[in-house]
Amino acid sequence: MLYEKFVECLENDDKPNAVRIALDALETGKVGLVELYTEWLTPAQNKMELEERRESVAIWKEHFRTSVVRTVIEYCYPRVVNDGLQNSDKKGRKKILIFCPAEEYHDVGARMIADFFTLCGHQVYFLGANTPPEALLQAMVRLQPAVIAMGVSNYFNLVVAKRTIEDVRKILGKDTSIVLGGAAFKENLAVVKEIGGDFYVDSYNAVARITEGWEIDETGI
Repeated sequence: MLYEKFVECLENDDKPNAVRIALDALETGKVGLVELYTEWLTPAQNKMELEERRESVAIWKEHFRTSVVRTVIEYCYPRVVNDGLQNSDKKGRKKILIFCPAEEYHDVGARMIADFFTLCGHQVYFLGANTPPEALLQAMVRLQPAVIAMGVSNYFNLVVAKRTIEDVRKILGKDTSIVLGGAAFKENLAVVKEIGGDFYVDSYNAVARITEGWEIDETGI
C-alpha cells in the first residue's frame, strides 16, 4: 500500500510527498534499507526508463522522477555507510571503482549498486554518469582498484563499454575483476562475457553473492 502511494506521488510529480513516504517507511521500520532500494526504488526507476525508451512519457517527467529517486538515495547514504562499516573488516573486501562510460547518462542504477557494495563492506568510489576516458584513466592510476564496475543502460553504448574494458585490462592487468550491470545486458547476459566482463549484477543479492565468493577465495574455506 505504501509503495503504491509512493508511485502515485511520483506519477503526480509530487516530490515532497514521494520522498516523505519513502523515508517515513524506512525510519519507522516498515521497510528495510535493502527492501527500499530493491522493492521501491529499482522498480520505479526501471518503469521510468522503460517509458522513456518507448517515448510514452515526456523526457522532463522522466528526469524529474529520477531526481526524486536520487533524493531518497542521498538521504539514505549515511545509513548505508554506517551499516557497511560493520562489514568492512571482513575478508574479501575490495577497493571498487564504479562508473558509467562516456555517453551513458543513466547512472541511478549504478549508484544503487555502489551503495550495495558499500553495504557489504567494500571501499567504493562512485564517479557517476558519462565518465570521460581520460578521467577514468586518472582515477584508475591514482586509486589502483581491485574491481571495476560499469553500468550501461543503452545497448548502443556496448561498443564503448568493450573498449573501456580493454583499456582497464591494459592499465590494471588481467587480474582486475570487471562487474557489469544495466539494461543493456538484461536481455542477453552472454554479452557480459563477450565484451570481457566477469560478473553481472542487478540486485543486492547478486552483490552479496559476489562478495561471499571473494571472502571464500581469501579465507581459503
